[in-house]
Amino acid sequence: MAKTIPYLKQSVAWVTDLIHKYRYNLFYKTTTHVILLQVALTLLTILVFWWAIGYAQQSIIDSISNRIAEIASGAATSTQSLPETIDEVRENTLGYTFIILTALSAFFGLLISRFALWPTRNSLQFQKRFIGNVAHEIRTPMAIIKTNTEVELMDPKLSPSVRETLKETIVEVDRMSETINNLLTFDKLMRPGRMELISTDLGSVIETVIDHHRSLAKSRGITLNIENNLNPRVLGNAVALDQVITNLVKNAVNYTPANAGGSVTVTLEPASGKRVSLTVSDTGIGIAQNDLYHIFEPFYRGDTSRARGIGTGSSGLGLAIVNEIIRLHGGTITIRSAVGQGTTFKITLPMAPETQAQIEARDAEGVHELSVDFSQ
Repeated sequence: MAKTIPYLKQSVAWVTDLIHKYRYNLFYKTTTHVILLQVALTLLTILVFWWAIGYAQQSIIDSISNRIAEIASGAATSTQSLPETIDEVRENTLGYTFIILTALSAFFGLLISRFALWPTRNSLQFQKRFIGNVAHEIRTPMAIIKTNTEVELMDPKLSPSVRETLKETIVEVDRMSETINNLLTFDKLMRPGRMELISTDLGSVIETVIDHHRSLAKSRGITLNIENNLNPRVLGNAVALDQVITNLVKNAVNYTPANAGGSVTVTLEPASGKRVSLTVSDTGIGIAQNDLYHIFEPFYRGDTSRARGIGTGSSGLGLAIVNEIIRLHGGTITIRSAVGQGTTFKITLPMAPETQAQIEARDAEGVHELSVDFSQ
């Protein structure tokens, strides 16, 4: 009896440890759920096969008994031979078994996605709420720091070293504010919801973004160009598209060497299938092939050590936000880049459907158009 007590204590400790892991370890809890569901599915599959075998055997026995009874009474009325009857029973059994197993697989697949991954889903929702709450809480003190710093810069008695330090502080505060805004945007995009898409003047959005970044480009000695003879209206969200173009243009300017005759060009042109093509190209440092495959991953930052003074230490969320916004717009995005030669981002977006007012206005001008496709 005394020898069994240590084993009993070890067993209790082992069970307690498993219970503790199940309650507090998310990965262990999810793994346990998946294993239990798979075990249940296996047991039910065995029961289905057991039932199928019993059903087939009983059906065959009943068919043989009925045939023997018919022969013994001399009143054979069946039009099928015994082998044909057995084949029919076998086919029916296989059909019923297939239907039941398919239904079980679909049902347990739904259980795994809904029940087994429930802890993971809750954890992700908690993380999103945490990021959103922290970002909102940080924005207010950062705004106060920036305002106080700007007020101090107005003092003409400041020494040059202190003034330079305060200017660097404002730059870093702006960079942190941009990171927080990206976090809030990414958190919002990851939440279930629908972005309102309406007829939007894409050319106007581009011109606004270009105007906001001309001073930045000029300070780095970079030419900022826009090529737009299309003036299209796309089905989109103006605020979201502004953020897309802002991210792309700002990255293009920041990752183009300063005072080296570089340029950034934004081009609008028609694309196939009633879509519009938006291209942002630069003559910057380019993106390495290894980085190119991960460029849209959240918090991923490529290696810019090959070029000093390039980049601004971004949070790695900008292109992830761009990718998600374009996906929500039903668009596509492609990248072409060569190290030392530059990068080109090409986005295609669906054009906005023509409204009745636009049709009437065009008809009033006497402009009519007919398009006939004989390719089909």
